[in-house]
Amino acid sequence: MERVTGLARLHVSLLLVLIGPAAGCTWMSYLGTTDQGQEYGKTWYVGGAGPVGSVAGTLSVPRGLRQAGYRGAIETFGWQSVVGWTLRDQMDRERNEGQARRLASRIEEYVRVHPGRRVNIIALSAGTGITTWALEALPEDVRVGTVVYLASSLSRQYDLSEALKRVDGKLYCFYSPRDPVLRYGVPVAGSVDRELFESNAAGSYGFAMPPGRDTHRAELYRRLRNRPYRDEYAEYGYHGLHTDGTAQGFVAKVIAPLLAEPLQPSPATPPAASSAGEPR
Repeated sequence: MERVTGLARLHVSLLLVLIGPAAGCTWMSYLGTTDQGQEYGKTWYVGGAGPVGSVAGTLSVPRGLRQAGYRGAIETFGWQSVVGWTLRDQMDRERNEGQARRLASRIEEYVRVHPGRRVNIIALSAGTGITTWALEALPEDVRVGTVVYLASSLSRQYDLSEALKRVDGKLYCFYSPRDPVLRYGVPVAGSVDRELFESNAAGSYGFAMPPGRDTHRAELYRRLRNRPYRDEYAEYGYHGLHTDGTAQGFVAKVIAPLLAEPLQPSPATPPAASSAGEPR
């Protein structure tokens, strides 16, 4: 009997070793979530692909927001796969769009229950793809305030027009040419929007407006703000590498103030259908 028990423990230990990294990162992706402050607004944090992406920022982003005095609720949105890990999270667009619809439903649910409260989103790496498709999936009357992209693995030519229609503030893209993951990994795996052999990820060089003379698109793209890496960011823990933008100090000093900027209705939405809500 003792031998059987020992074997059972061994099997359990082996199972934990095999599934631990995947199951663990899925569980970890929800850390940092707090419903405290829902009456003031809510900010979602959408992490990146795989075990590293699902853990990076789950604690430091909420802590940075609180350090800066943010009073709203915070939700770290877990979307990463249990089977497949980083490559599947980066490459399985069909699954990712399903997760994006789930995020859109979460945002809509909050907005319906708390009308007029401000919603913001901070996203890392492949999580910027999830966020973009979630914005595209939102009903026309559901608005978000500020959106912040860190180390985006979307192709820089991706057309953000549909996503920007749901943004009443600005969409900030912080990018760094020195990011080794985007510089060497994305050209091999492809961008999260499945542009193969893409060497110009938005997180490396910022987004570019698609070519063509489209006045409406140009007006929407006024909401986009590309922000290149600056040496002074190192003081706050952001050195231009892939997950550095989630450093608590950088979130507190650079990102949090963006979530309090004034809003205005999107050019795609009639003023009566938009509500700026409270800034914090």
